[in-house]
Amino acid sequence: MKTDIKKLRQSQQQRQQWAKRAEGEKKNNSHADKGFLGAKAAKMMKKSVTINNRIEQAINDKQGLLNNIDSITPLSLNLQQDHHQTLLTIKDVTLSFPDRQLFAPLNFTVKQNEQVALSGRNGTGKSSLIQAICQQFPGNINGTIELASNITVSTVRQDYSDNSGNLTEFAKNNHLDLKLFLNLLHKLGVPRSAFNNRIETMSMGQQKKVELARSLATPAHLYIWDEPLNYLDTYNQEQLIDLIQAYKPPLLFVEHDHHFIEQVGSKIIQLNKDA
Repeated sequence: MKTDIKKLRQSQQQRQQWAKRAEGEKKNNSHADKGFLGAKAAKMMKKSVTINNRIEQAINDKQGLLNNIDSITPLSLNLQQDHHQTLLTIKDVTLSFPDRQLFAPLNFTVKQNEQVALSGRNGTGKSSLIQAICQQFPGNINGTIELASNITVSTVRQDYSDNSGNLTEFAKNNHLDLKLFLNLLHKLGVPRSAFNNRIETMSMGQQKKVELARSLATPAHLYIWDEPLNYLDTYNQEQLIDLIQAYKPPLLFVEHDHHFIEQVGSKIIQLNKDA
């Protein structure tokens, strides 16, 4: 955002220099047609003023967005402490369906204070690996997937169509502190007027925020998020970045947004198709 504003300022200065150069031609060229040069300078100046006004408006718009980002409402995380240093171990893991193997054998761990990003082309099995860790993968699993004993995992899923009912029922069914859950939803931008709506009638953006707030409010030792930024705007994305940078929770995630990965990922695991 700051880079965009800088580029707009540079463009604005360049336009002003062009207009001054045209005016200078009229003053310094004693042999030229003054009427022609004067008309040229006036035309250039008028065009410069119009463009500068547009650039100034664009700068103001971006500055407004920047100010919003600079004053982000902080989110909270119900992170529980645990004595295990390693929370997840993936050893020689491959996933397959009857007709194909998804990726070459994987080996990695998720430790305390690590935020591990799964990277790879579409179809390499990133979401399938998350399903396997959560014991929901429908195919074959080879190798070892080991979660530390007695830990709670909090997820953000790609498919959360089973979230339904009113928010009070939802919080009760998911063993959430209702006040914390609603507070998180409000911080994420869900208006209090929507708190009486059934989840299945909410917009896709609000339904995503319900799924995210559920994960944040769940007392957990490890977080596994599958494309958490879907349906979220820039403001919410920056909220998540600030949250992760502040809490440093053990996190395994899949996300295509390079800025998000650069800001929060402490380790990147590349999934490659099996040769």
